[in-house]
Amino acid sequence: MIEKEATKNPAANRPGAKRTAGIAIDDISFHRCVRLNQFDQERTIAFTPPDGEFELMKYRVTQNVNLPFKVIPVVTEVGRSRVEFDIKVRASFSTTLFATNVVLKIPCPRNMATSKVKESAGKCKYYPEHGLLIWKIKKFPGGASYQLKGEVKLAATMGDDKVWSRPPIEMEFQVPMFTASALHVRFLKVFERSNYQTTKWVRYITRAGQYQIRI
Repeated sequence: MIEKEATKNPAANRPGAKRTAGIAIDDISFHRCVRLNQFDQERTIAFTPPDGEFELMKYRVTQNVNLPFKVIPVVTEVGRSRVEFDIKVRASFSTTLFATNVVLKIPCPRNMATSKVKESAGKCKYYPEHGLLIWKIKKFPGGASYQLKGEVKLAATMGDDKVWSRPPIEMEFQVPMFTASALHVRFLKVFERSNYQTTKWVRYITRAGQYQIRI
């Protein structure tokens, strides 16, 4: 049997530590192996795990969400001939952590002809089949801030020009040992009657879902 308890502050389990306010969870659902009565009474998740990998719990949080990145886009259309970009992105998580495989997908007008950009980190490339400037940063330290500046020149079009709809910037990333909801595991206990030596460890990882920024 395994027991674990989730809390906003993992340090709260230390002797003398003060209790912190709880986290408002809007929706929560458990795997059928969880003892729901015990959770309702003690707020402890106790269960006998089934064979193989399984999803123990799902939940949704809409308040006090700690977003890992802040993106400040400045996109200026200069007449009908070019568009200027000034994109700043900052990691708002701890300096002891880092994100991996960070990708920003920056939309461009379909009649784009040429591009000239300069990035302070990573590499940026234009993909005409998608109409995107894709900026890739392999490793993004916490607290760091990077910038991309440049312009794209537009080709002349015939007939009535459609107004560029300015689709949002999309972002992909992974941040190990970071939780946007601030939910943490306070303790993990394993009861094994056969005296089998178990290894206990907890790993957090935050991945981008629909992470979009309007421009």
